Amino acid sequence: MLSCKQIVEHGSDYIEKDMGFWRKVEMKLHLMICVHCRRYVRQLKRTINMLSRGRYYAPSEEQVEQLKQQYQEVNGKR
Repeated sequence: MLSCKQIVEHGSDYIEKDMGFWRKVEMKLHLMICVHCRRYVRQLKRTINMLSRGRYYAPSEEQVEQLKQQYQEVNGKR
């Protein structure tokens, strides 16, 4: 039987159906008995789905400069 750590390591492979038959069976068996890993895989699916639908925009030069300034202010105060 797989451990919870192995479920986390192979979670994205399971979701993307990128694993062998027996590994998939082991994953399903573990998910049947472990509520925490079921929650983890369900949340991972939602995250992958949400990110795949997202649109990404490059920040403007003004935003980049503001972030640089804020970073320098924070690091200068240490």
